[in-house]
Amino acid sequence: MKKALTFTAKPEYNINMVNIREQPDADIASLPHSRYDIVTKDALKAFPEEILQAVLERNDFTFLEFVDGEFTVVEVRRTDSLIKVRLDNELVLIHIEFQVGDSTAIKMVRRNVGYLGRCYERYGLPILSHVIYLRPNAGRNDAGGYWQNVPNHRFIVEYKVIRLIELDGQSVFETKNTGLMPFAPLMQPPAGMEGLQWAVQCNRQTKALSLPSDIRSNLLVSQWVMSGLIHPHQAIGGFLSEEVMQESSVYEHLLQTTGEERYQRGLQQGLQQGLQQGTELGARQNAIKSLFSVLEFRFDARAVRALSPALETIHELQRLEQLHQEALRAETFEAFARTLDMSGN
Repeated sequence: MKKALTFTAKPEYNINMVNIREQPDADIASLPHSRYDIVTKDALKAFPEEILQAVLERNDFTFLEFVDGEFTVVEVRRTDSLIKVRLDNELVLIHIEFQVGDSTAIKMVRRNVGYLGRCYERYGLPILSHVIYLRPNAGRNDAGGYWQNVPNHRFIVEYKVIRLIELDGQSVFETKNTGLMPFAPLMQPPAGMEGLQWAVQCNRQTKALSLPSDIRSNLLVSQWVMSGLIHPHQAIGGFLSEEVMQESSVYEHLLQTTGEERYQRGLQQGLQQGLQQGTELGARQNAIKSLFSVLEFRFDARAVRALSPALETIHELQRLEQLHQEALRAETFEAFARTLDMSGN
């Protein structure tokens, strides 16, 4: 069995260092909330041992099977997974829930205590529970359990809180933990690297993996969906190719389960962005569109629109690509504007 993967968060990490900005997925490429259920469950079903090694931080277990974790009172949008394993010669249930953001209607601790109670009622086995938060700002106030210290009525339920932004993303590729690669863009980037740059690097490293093409295609589609939690889809449209979309069962599943035609159309349009190849004019138009997407995502949209006349006069594709990198690195809008001014535009 593979060596256990243990993540260690870097000290004094500041989200602002990588310019991560969350968005409500309001662009045309947005899908219903079930898109995250599809991606997280696919990764867990395809690579259960790899993900279990990460959450348990050990590899001396035996994966047995997935068991039914659906209860009629559980919210439809929750992604609860129950896995039976043999750990220290004992049968136990591993509970994993991927949570996009903070639970608002009912706090996570109340939801999880209720869910774990129903699991124990049904199966009567020890339960090791884990809540994995996807968005960078989510889960910071989750205490990881409920403690009632009333004499003769003590009641304690604990679960492990895992925030992806606190995990070392590069270690996923160094240890070749395939099951965590869909989530790597949401993890902590290498020192000095911005969030969008890290997502691009994750995409490149995944494309270079020596894996069956269908598995690699599923990883790339899943990475694209996860990256959309914190980056505009226009900026990550180039993650996928027509071949990847055709080979990916995850992509097909997304289309089949979106429920509404407009979402299917939106997904296809979003995935096609950045994939157009052809004339120099087309490449230039795509470069300008990508540059505007990054600028409007990072800075005030009205201020960015004021630069439109200057940017439209730039015809050199190489210069546009340089400005795209400047847009990713600039700490403020004024800094980018000065760079543009110095170039004579």
